[in-house]
Amino acid sequence: MECKLFVARLMSPIGQITIESCTRGVHKVDLQEPKDFLPDGRHKVDFVDGVAEEQVNKCEPLAKCVDWIKAYFKDASSVQGLSLPPLHITKYKEGSFTAAVLHNLATKVDIGETVSYGQLATMTGNTRASRAVGGAMRANQTPLLVPCHRVVNSNGSVGNFMSGKGNVLKKWLLEHEATTES
Repeated sequence: MECKLFVARLMSPIGQITIESCTRGVHKVDLQEPKDFLPDGRHKVDFVDGVAEEQVNKCEPLAKCVDWIKAYFKDASSVQGLSLPPLHITKYKEGSFTAAVLHNLATKVDIGETVSYGQLATMTGNTRASRAVGGAMRANQTPLLVPCHRVVNSNGSVGNFMSGKGNVLKKWLLEHEATTES
């Protein structure tokens, strides 16, 4: 059975974010590729168009995701106690290594923390799978919710966020999390 998708587009401090969700859960969070990235930390998260608000009212997981993202950009630490919106990812199999990596990342790496690819591989039960963790990061369809921006190289460098095109964005997200209110 194919899901009916509801879509919301938000403008945020890091640019446009597009969220796709069905009534079972969020399918995708798409961050705009930063070409000339000029973050605006003062920018509130708002709908790009009036249609999005209508879509949100029809889909509870979408509404929860919008609320979560608004809270995250207002004060990243405020989402620490919030449950993630339900996810409905169909790209990889439940119980797969990728699913396990992304679950561990979402549940065990807190805001303001980072983890290396190797550490995340170890947390998932395979100490030699750091390259496979990189593959799992590329498969992540819900960045921010499943915080792949918190995964760094073992030497502390940021790695290649969004295939290297989003490294400045990754640095901003990590700084945003480090400077939020406690």
